[in-house]
Amino acid sequence: MGAHAELHDASVPAYRRACGFCSLQEWCWPPGMDECGLKHLHSIVHRTGSLPAGGHLFRACHPFTASNAVRRGCIKSYTLDLQGNELVRDFHLAGELLGFDAVYPERHHFNALVLKEASLCIIPYRDIAELSRRFPGLQTRILALMSRDFSRQQLCAEGCDAAQQVAIFLFDIAARLRRQMPVEYDFDLPVSRENIANYLRISPETLSRVMSKLQRAGLLSANRTHIRFLDVARLGLIATGAHLKDNSVLN
Repeated sequence: MGAHAELHDASVPAYRRACGFCSLQEWCWPPGMDECGLKHLHSIVHRTGSLPAGGHLFRACHPFTASNAVRRGCIKSYTLDLQGNELVRDFHLAGELLGFDAVYPERHHFNALVLKEASLCIIPYRDIAELSRRFPGLQTRILALMSRDFSRQQLCAEGCDAAQQVAIFLFDIAARLRRQMPVEYDFDLPVSRENIANYLRISPETLSRVMSKLQRAGLLSANRTHIRFLDVARLGLIATGAHLKDNSVLN
């Protein structure tokens, strides 16, 4: 559901020009949706321009009227505890949906902040619900996307110790970035270490110590936001928790 306005081939339908390079394209064009359905889908989706970092898409308890598909950039979802401290809930990258969990009770459960300049496709819920009734395959795809992201969030929360949590997170980010470009295991983190530590519920100092230990063990190199995996197999063992039984994995 992304857009690339620079493509202006008049022989190609507008929705195909708009979505041609979007990483959500395979999910938005379900089997069985005919040309008329695709045109209708294109007509109800609003594509934003560039949204600067630092702005909110919505805040907790705001009415839910539409879901969002991230075309580019990075969005942080977070809540506040009783003391007003920020608790990072997730990071939403290109090719991911944001906001569908507010279908019930039709109010958002969290705040959504633009971390890196972004652009979105905004999908009015009532319109997409009506279209899903006509094309059940669309609803199936949306549910699959929601399930994929929920499963990923659960996995990142399963680490038994900080090293395992960090390894899981790094593999997760690498996999999500690979949906956008062939990054393999050499990439730039789209979020700050402070935000990562908050998300993993560890202190920034603990994250720094873990990253330093992984570097000393020869598992990765880290230069500010740039990460390069040097020993994917051993880092994978840490992600599975093998180092908790075998100290040699991290030495």
